[in-house]
Amino acid sequence: MNRRDVLRSGLGLGLASLATSPWARPGQYPAQPIKVVVPFAAGGGGDTVARVMGQGLAEMTGASVVVENRPGAAGVVGSSYVLKSAPDGYTLLNMSNSYAIQAAVTPQLPFDPIRDLQPIIMVARTPNVLVVRKDSPFHNAQELIAAANRDPDRYTHGSAGVGSIAHLGVEYFAFLAGIKLVHVPYKGSSQAMNDLLGGSVDMVLSSATFLTPYIASGRVRALGMTGTERLPTLPDVQTFDEQGIKGYNVGDWKAWGGPKGIPPDVVQYLNEELNKVLKTKAVIERFTAEGTLIIGGSPQHMMDLIEQDIAGWKKFVALSKVKLE
Repeated sequence: MNRRDVLRSGLGLGLASLATSPWARPGQYPAQPIKVVVPFAAGGGGDTVARVMGQGLAEMTGASVVVENRPGAAGVVGSSYVLKSAPDGYTLLNMSNSYAIQAAVTPQLPFDPIRDLQPIIMVARTPNVLVVRKDSPFHNAQELIAAANRDPDRYTHGSAGVGSIAHLGVEYFAFLAGIKLVHVPYKGSSQAMNDLLGGSVDMVLSSATFLTPYIASGRVRALGMTGTERLPTLPDVQTFDEQGIKGYNVGDWKAWGGPKGIPPDVVQYLNEELNKVLKTKAVIERFTAEGTLIIGGSPQHMMDLIEQDIAGWKKFVALSKVKLE
């Protein structure tokens, strides 16, 4: 499945200070704390991005920004909460590729993933990395594939929940490699990682943002990363493409959205300020160090990418006949 090269997108609207913004702050917004909901457990890649962006937005605007975790159903619980909240700009959703997957594979969501969503900004994209424990017998993807072929249904992978990017990302790998792996769902990547380190599951796929500290400290071993180029922050980790698994380019994006009906001037204000946050030195250095690739851009750009991703995941599920249970 082809993905648009989102890395070529624009990086924002400039670094002008709030005082020199070409248009006025909308009314008194923000006049109360802004709540950013992460629909997964604390400690995962989405949680990290939400807190970095939330801190940056608070510093940029003087607003109070609170990050709240509402895990469950691979992100559906938190997404439903936000999209059914008052459209006043005070309850926002930190989104990931899992949102597009749920829109593609869940026939009866408690919300319409397109009509009920107000896009604000596509924040960033990062490759996914497949890791095993440091004492695992596997050192690369081909060793894992050979073992899975010899002993089907033995090797397990933990994920952030059924239908999450961590789940279907591994299913995509298994489909391309012609193997079968056993899925073990959790409420977030951090919980899956705890069980990987404890020996309860054999592997975990997650974003480079989340996994880089684990890899750097030697607590886990990376078997490969998605995409066609290695990350400068993980120069020794081969891509799956290098290992002969072509077309495995599934990355994870992070974005901010809210319920449909947020006043246009508030959407514009949030988009402008968050684009500024993405251009600050602190955020650039933090994201770069973690292998996160900054995107930015307009709300419509974000919506275009989400709609494209939903179509791509629908195609994969139909082709692979993966079980979502």
